[in-house]
Amino acid sequence: MKERLIQVILSIKHFSWLVIQLPLRDYQVGPADAVVQSILMNKGLEFLWVFPRQSGKDESIGQMLTFLLMLFHRTEASIIHTYPTAQQISVGVQRLENRMGNLWMMGRWWSQSKPTRRGLGKAQCAFFSGHSQAKSEGATANLLLVVNEVQDHDEVIVERRFTPMRSSTNATALYVGTVRTTADYLWRTKLRLEKLEAEDGQQRVFMVSPDDVGAENEHYAAFVAGQVRQRGRQHPIIRTEYFNEPVDVAAGLFPQRRRMLMMGEHPRLEGPQSGEIYVGLIDVGGQDEAATSAFADLQNAGRDYTTLTVCRVVSGQSDIGPVYEVVDVWADQGTRHFQAMPGRPSLFDQLVARLNHWGVVAAVCDFTGLGQGITDALIEAMTQPVFGFDFAKSYGKSRLGNDFLAVVETGRFRYFAGSMEEELSDWWHFFTQCEHCGYELAEGVPIERGLRWEVKASAKVVTSTGDSLAVHDDRLLSAALVAEVDRLVKEGELFLVAGGSYGDYLRSKNEDKN
Repeated sequence: MKERLIQVILSIKHFSWLVIQLPLRDYQVGPADAVVQSILMNKGLEFLWVFPRQSGKDESIGQMLTFLLMLFHRTEASIIHTYPTAQQISVGVQRLENRMGNLWMMGRWWSQSKPTRRGLGKAQCAFFSGHSQAKSEGATANLLLVVNEVQDHDEVIVERRFTPMRSSTNATALYVGTVRTTADYLWRTKLRLEKLEAEDGQQRVFMVSPDDVGAENEHYAAFVAGQVRQRGRQHPIIRTEYFNEPVDVAAGLFPQRRRMLMMGEHPRLEGPQSGEIYVGLIDVGGQDEAATSAFADLQNAGRDYTTLTVCRVVSGQSDIGPVYEVVDVWADQGTRHFQAMPGRPSLFDQLVARLNHWGVVAAVCDFTGLGQGITDALIEAMTQPVFGFDFAKSYGKSRLGNDFLAVVETGRFRYFAGSMEEELSDWWHFFTQCEHCGYELAEGVPIERGLRWEVKASAKVVTSTGDSLAVHDDRLLSAALVAEVDRLVKEGELFLVAGGSYGDYLRSKNEDKN
């Protein structure tokens, strides 16, 4: 009995099984045990954990901290656990409290604030924010320092404020996070620790793959397979959050491989074909006060265009969802939105005419800023549903970018056939805009809300004749709105059938939303 008790006390695997009664899996036990052994043997090692999304990273940390507090409860042991922001601290605190509610520790653990602390006996775990304005003076990590979501931490702050907390005992340090780019704090930590691994053979970096998790949890394997199927293996979310692969932001959002996925072989059309389904996608540009006739010079020749992209919706080619084939595009620069001039119909009238020409069953229109007026007018004028999309509302553009990438990566978006040799053609303009579209990942938020993508206002391209042209984003944004159509279809808000799409019913729903 005594030997078994010692086994439980010194083994996080047995502790997890017998005390917490939520057994850690092998892929969790290995990294946790490495940290525990470094602490027990006073090695003062540094470790990096990278787990796939929702595979038990925080559970592993919570159980390990509970185990250490139990093991060292008779000593003045101190653990420091830091998150990038104060809001994230509650996640770690709640997880620790849940695991300390086991039969051995229930009613014995204590809590204090300023700073937030949870402890057992003399041992404690204190939680701090890594924000530049947060305070953490006087704290000591004589047992363990945990830097959680390391990719979102400021390396300078961690090294100046938190790393010295280990100094009195050369305490073990654990960095935990999610892969983003090769330029962030996590990836630099990975490279530094891998260099130490090569020198002494001691494993410090634990990169848990979805295959590792799936080998012990068939449900997780099925879930990841479904995510890959829905978004594509090379989608930034799939690469970073599931397969621990960094993305190269320097390559742009649409590198050559992705652009090639978008290049279709079907011809451009001049009008609708019998039995086919079409949708319209509209990105709204500004109007120019000088646009008083068909021949007037524009005051702002650099103004973005209003672009209408027409897509053919093809069913049956993919079990994920429809395939969207761009069959035509129309662009207008500067025309007054509602005021017709001699030889120059208003932008609104031209859009209505073209949407009717194609017999679209639905349209999605830019509802941002100046686009609100056009969208509202189209909703009233069209018999088929028109949905407004606000790029600026609730991470709208970020979500659209992620959804558009999913459509592209699953082979469901194709532009009509063309060539970069057809300089200044609509095809050339679209793929030039794609090529110049950059992106970055915002710190502290998931990619779903943190994908920032755009064509910089300073972007230019030099043509074969030596002319320098500004690169806009109107054709790209217009085409990307196909992802909103795809979302509406998948969520049952839009039913596409040849000749219509339950327009009156769905249009009333859209008006309620706007």
